[in-house]
Amino acid sequence: MQPGATTCTEDRIQHALERCLHGLSLSRCSTSWSAGLCLNCWSLQELVSRDPGHFLILLEQILQKTREVQEKGTYDLLAPLALLFYSTVLCTPHFPPDSDLLLKAARTYHRFLTWPVPYCSICQELLTFIDAELKAPGISYQRLVRAEQGLPIRSHRSSTVPRAWPSLRTSSRRLQKLRSWPRALGTQPRPGSGSGPSCRQ
Repeated sequence: MQPGATTCTEDRIQHALERCLHGLSLSRCSTSWSAGLCLNCWSLQELVSRDPGHFLILLEQILQKTREVQEKGTYDLLAPLALLFYSTVLCTPHFPPDSDLLLKAARTYHRFLTWPVPYCSICQELLTFIDAELKAPGISYQRLVRAEQGLPIRSHRSSTVPRAWPSLRTSSRRLQKLRSWPRALGTQPRPGSGSGPSCRQ
């Protein structure tokens, strides 16, 4: 395969991701918009879940889209991409020992710390999440499950925590919690507006 060429699987995942992001706008939040987004996200999840390696492909493409957000200034897409990245990492069964995906993600989201609130706040949360996963892969998912089951969250000295596939109940509650990110954007200044605090001065 020549440099820059993509496989059929990569093309299909990219198309499904584009469908999830198509038409996203703060001015278009409605029942039909939410239904369409849920259907597109479900289709993307079904495609990716067919093979563990597909999760890594999707993460690469999410990071590429996130870098385009910074370059082109399509700020409305930052929160949806952040949500997709967070959810995909939680669902990823395994990261190869030589994978540098999380390190690349940390470098990517660190660039947004100078953006106004809530954009920088979203990226701060992601950087904390990424740091925890680098130290103990799978710890975030385990903490999420323990919290939802009302179990005490204990510190783990082990460097690796076994991953498990998220249940529908867990995924539903996680998405309900994360939906507050896009809604928060509606009353906040955008980068370049000349107002609003940032997370890093």
